[in-house]
Amino acid sequence: MFQRMPPLWLQITGFVILVVVLGLALALLIVQLRGPRLEVVRPVTIPENEVNPAVWGQAFPREYEAWLRTKEGRKTLYAGSVPFEKLDEDPRLKVLWEGHLFAVEWGEDRGHAYSYEDVVKSKRRAKLAERRGGTSPGSCWACKAADAPIVMAEMGPAQFYATPFEELQKRIKYPVSCANCHDPKTMAPVIKQVALVEALQKLGKDVNQLTRQELRNLTCAQCHSEYYFAKEPKDYLVFPWDKGIRFEDIEAYYNERKFADWTHPSTGVPLVKFQHPEYELYAADSTHYLAGVTCADCHMPFVIEGGIKYTSHQAASPWYRMEQACGTCHLDLAFIRKRVEIIQTTTKGLQDAAENALVEAIEALKAIKDNPNADPKLAEEARTLFRKAHMRWDFVAVENSLGFHNPQEAMRLLSESINYARQAQLKAIQALQRPQARAP
Repeated sequence: MFQRMPPLWLQITGFVILVVVLGLALALLIVQLRGPRLEVVRPVTIPENEVNPAVWGQAFPREYEAWLRTKEGRKTLYAGSVPFEKLDEDPRLKVLWEGHLFAVEWGEDRGHAYSYEDVVKSKRRAKLAERRGGTSPGSCWACKAADAPIVMAEMGPAQFYATPFEELQKRIKYPVSCANCHDPKTMAPVIKQVALVEALQKLGKDVNQLTRQELRNLTCAQCHSEYYFAKEPKDYLVFPWDKGIRFEDIEAYYNERKFADWTHPSTGVPLVKFQHPEYELYAADSTHYLAGVTCADCHMPFVIEGGIKYTSHQAASPWYRMEQACGTCHLDLAFIRKRVEIIQTTTKGLQDAAENALVEAIEALKAIKDNPNADPKLAEEARTLFRKAHMRWDFVAVENSLGFHNPQEAMRLLSESINYARQAQLKAIQALQRPQARAP
């Protein structure tokens, strides 16, 4: 007996279901082969001068939520983003920075979301205001607020820097966030820090011709670099890059101008107080820099959530997310973690040795300060050597990677610091060798 064929409509329905199932299977296979997709920009228009990160977050909720997580404090091997007073942990720092504001306060920095709050509450800035008759420089806002580039563009850099911090505070509301680094229309990384633009121009670089890879480093260099406030124009923010960005280039720049941030009271030596030269140390031909790795690759790595791939804006140490930050290039993460420990522990040991040498040099220099019988030639040589030693130590000590950004360069500078400090100590002792020069 012949079996009856299903009705035509049932055949068509079955065929359609089969096609749909096969189509879904094929789509799933393609997704698996292609990997997670980059997040599609949401149809939210960000106004030209919008600085409120919450508004940007309407278009980029994942990135915004990640930025909010910069409020989370985490302790790494030697640093992190959990506040603690480094002066209490290392009393030698007060001796080394005697007379400078860093001897008043040097706390561990918190994340970007706290930049506004922390600069307002800074004891260093308050002490500076006290010394200057009640006001601190407006320049202090340049790296601390999303509003700063907008206000500076309206006022002009010179007027912005010269305006008291307290007066500018009335116009500034938001911490470092989206508007500091992105074009609101294209979302491309951009440089809005006037001091960096001026520094790059002196190096012959056109900021409009930078590659995206260069921008992924330089947007961070807007704030993570060495700087000082020039006297003319008043409190003008300057990156000392005229001769180059390596340590010796910056040292030559300062020496040529006979520049000093302050004079160390116990020794009488005019010294430079470095800030946070992360970019300069990293870009001094470090292994990762030469390999084309950028700041964002490690500190703001790609993450995957629900098949969506996006850049984490929780700018922080890679220590707690090595799989995303390091795993892109390195397979053995246990080995990488051990390498970080070895590099930072070795750097810490050299840094401690440099501090000990500098403290002992200070004791020797005290004996020749204002001593009319000390050999003037040897005394001057001792002071020159101490300045060289102090600058090398300070450059590494305030750079926030404890050597990891460029291990060879950090260890070279600290080794030279120890050498120069011991030479300074010896010269100071020799300056008192003459019988009439010996201290009573």
